[in-house]
Order: sequence, then C-alpha cells, then structure tokens
Amino acid sequence: MRILYFIPLLSTKGGQERTLVDKANWLVEKSHDALFVTFANDGPLAYSLNRKIKHVDLDCPFFHIYRCPFSLRFFAALKLKRIFRYKMKEVISAFQPDIIVVAVPLTEFFLNDLVKISGNIPIVVESHLACGYEAVTRGFTEKVLDLFYSPQKAIRKTDLLVALTEEDAKKWRKFHHRVCVIPNPLTNFLAPLPCIEKSEGRILCVGRLSPQKRYDRMVNAFAMIADKFRNWHVDIYGGGQEQGTSILNNLICAKGLNGRVRIFPPVGDIYSEYLRSQFLVLSSDFEGFGLVIIEAMACGIPVVATDCPFGPSEIIDDGKTGLLSKMDEKDLAEKMEWMITHEEERKRMGVHAYEASAKYKKDLIIPQWEKAYMSVIR
Repeated sequence: MRILYFIPLLSTKGGQERTLVDKANWLVEKSHDALFVTFANDGPLAYSLNRKIKHVDLDCPFFHIYRCPFSLRFFAALKLKRIFRYKMKEVISAFQPDIIVVAVPLTEFFLNDLVKISGNIPIVVESHLACGYEAVTRGFTEKVLDLFYSPQKAIRKTDLLVALTEEDAKKWRKFHHRVCVIPNPLTNFLAPLPCIEKSEGRILCVGRLSPQKRYDRMVNAFAMIADKFRNWHVDIYGGGQEQGTSILNNLICAKGLNGRVRIFPPVGDIYSEYLRSQFLVLSSDFEGFGLVIIEAMACGIPVVATDCPFGPSEIIDDGKTGLLSKMDEKDLAEKMEWMITHEEERKRMGVHAYEASAKYKKDLIIPQWEKAYMSVIR
C-alpha cells in the first residue's frame, strides 16, 4: 500500500504530527510506502521520519491570505489554489498513491481541490482536532471563502472519516456516510516502568500554549490552593505564540506565582518529565483525543483533566486512573487539592493508569489504522 499523508506541516511539536509520524514509521516497516506532503512547513522536522519515507512541501501557506486586505483575499485564495492544484497533481502523478490520508483541521482550504484532482484514489479524513461538524465551521470571512472551496461538501465526498473518540464520531455521522473510531497510539509503552525518583511537589502540564488549552484556568485554580501547599509547583512544557506566552506570564505574575508556575519549551524526551512528576493536569476547553493523557498514564502518573469534549472521559476512569473535573476553576482546584493530599491513593491511581494505558500500544492500535486504510482501496 502506497500512502500519501497530506497535513499542514511537520515542523510543529504536536499530538497530530507525532501520531501521524508514528503510524507512518510503523507502516513502512511493514512493507508499505509513505509520503508526507505538507503545504506550510517552516522549519526542520519536529519528529524523525523513517529513512524510507519521503517528504515534499508545496509552499502554499493559505493562512497568509489573511494578511491581505479583505477585498483582495478572494483573488489571493484563487491564486494559491491554482498553485496547489498544479503542484499536487505533480506529486500524485510521481508517487501514484493507493490512498490519500488527510488530517483535519487546516487542510480543509485545499480539500475540495484535492477531491477533484485525486481521481479514483480513495481519500481518508482523520479528525485530529475533534468538534465534528463544528471543526469545519467558519467566521464571516471564512464563510465567504466557503462559497469557493466548500469544505463540508468536500468532506462528504471522501471515502472514510476516522474519529479518535466515539463522541467526536457522533458529530461527524450527522453528515458523513462512513465513520469509524480508532484512538491514537502511544509513542512508547515503557515495560518495565523505570524506577525514577519523582520531584517533590511537581505538577506537570504538557501542550502548546494556545487558547484551547486554557492554561489560565489551571493557573487560577492553582492560585486558589497554592498558599496551602508551599512545596508544590507546576511545570508547563509547550510552545506557542509569543503573545500567548506573554499573557500567561502576566497572569502568573499577577497571581504571585513566579517560580511556582514555570513555562518550558517543548523537549524531545517528554517521557522523562512525566516520570519525574506526581500527576498531570489538563485544563482544556476541548481536545481531539488527549494524547498527553495516555502518555502520562503510560509513565505511571494519574491525570486531573477537565471533562471537556472530546477525549478525557473516554480515556480516564474517574476515581481509578485519574480525576475528571468540571470545566470551572473552583472544581479543578478541588481536584488538584485532592490529588495533592491523598498520596497513597495518588500512587494507586498511577499503577491503575499504567495498566490501563497498555491498550494503546502501537502493536494494538496501528493495525486498526492499517485495516481501515486497506478497506477503502479499490
């Protein structure tokens, strides 16, 4: 099977990029061929590709059209789409894929054109941001552009849509004829679990510094209990826009948490950070899946997560492998305090979390993706 993966970029450290690379690396070792086609890569690859995998960037960053005056955006979009069609046709002709895998969001701008130029090649859409139908809704500017690239109609014409959670799948089934659910795989499952001493009072957060992740909710929640637990602190690992980082740092300073809530850039070996932490907090408004949850569990630490769409409640067994919080600061603070003050229960949760994470091992999950891909090949 020859697989063409079409995604925005491979230069960002994120769950979508990591899981796509993990799947492709695994599949090429099983005698499949893979090619990554990006359209806006702006730096070195964030994750290592198997040497058998090729990578082509089309240099079609569609989000640059928003830099144009509103009156010129339509013409900028038309020009960019012409360039995309020409370059993508060349890539498809040279690689001759059996299947095209498209990761949403952010690929929708080109999806209608891709459906038209792909011919009889089946297209599989992977929903990595979730929110189902809402993932392709637009504001006013985007609705105007929708008249010309219609992502909803294009997604309907694809052969299979793979959601990462059942909750997300229910949304997609409202307007797609064929939807299945397959979770993301773990990058690593540590067996046996290393015996590494945990840092005293260390709470971990992992993920890009974006509004979706609601680090402000976590900071405000921690501020409510910080004076009670002077030996506890929060370490955040994630990249993001400079503005987002500045806003978060200002909030940390305003809450008097300098030195107790720290922000670090993404690291290559995030597993070592999980292993040294007491528990993980995820304070998001929504998730595509929650890869950091199963990573933390695979390192033997429990998770406190907001019960947000679409992932935590399908991964965490509330009270056994972690705690689900309401999406408000007070309840999140109470759940964090419970985890801090119940050391023995926290350790038992970590053991249960590790055991539960085994079902996400690559050798169990990626064959499901392989079977789904194979099912649409004509």
